[in-house]
Amino acid sequence: MKKIALAVSSTLLLTSGFALADSMFADINYQAKQSDTTEGLGIGFYELKDQGTGFYLNGTIGLTPDGYNAYGYSYSPNSYTERARVPYIANMGATFAAVGPGSLVPFYKTIHSYVGVGYGSLEGVAKYGESWYDLDSYTKSGVNLNGGFILGFETFGINLGFNSLSRSVYFGIGIKTDKK
Repeated sequence: MKKIALAVSSTLLLTSGFALADSMFADINYQAKQSDTTEGLGIGFYELKDQGTGFYLNGTIGLTPDGYNAYGYSYSPNSYTERARVPYIANMGATFAAVGPGSLVPFYKTIHSYVGVGYGSLEGVAKYGESWYDLDSYTKSGVNLNGGFILGFETFGINLGFNSLSRSVYFGIGIKTDKK
């Protein structure tokens, strides 16, 4: 719970400067279960500029498997039936216009790309019987490379991104505001 509170408060504090941006995209994204990584939910704030470089912050908080018990365990090592990693990732970086609003495109307004770096932890969990418990030996932490594309429409956008630490793709949908 402390990690969630820290991630939310840090994101809110750091994104307070986006209120002055010309154009902004804020989304909620979903990361499906992939390889050994659990599902995750994320949030992102992206400054979208028609020319020049913008700034972004995003992050993902993993969803623990059904039956997860964070309060102790008693089992013998290597007796688990399944294991997974729960992602906690935060990123920041730059946005770039790939296709601006002056282009002759029939159904969308802009395409922006973004690339950045962050840090994350993939917390190891293992299933013993019907319950999931922490498996510290399966936890992995480190630098995360992040990138993706935002397809911008008039008032909303669609985001497709990638996190290298968890080797996972995520999909987001959000609100796009123009302050011009």
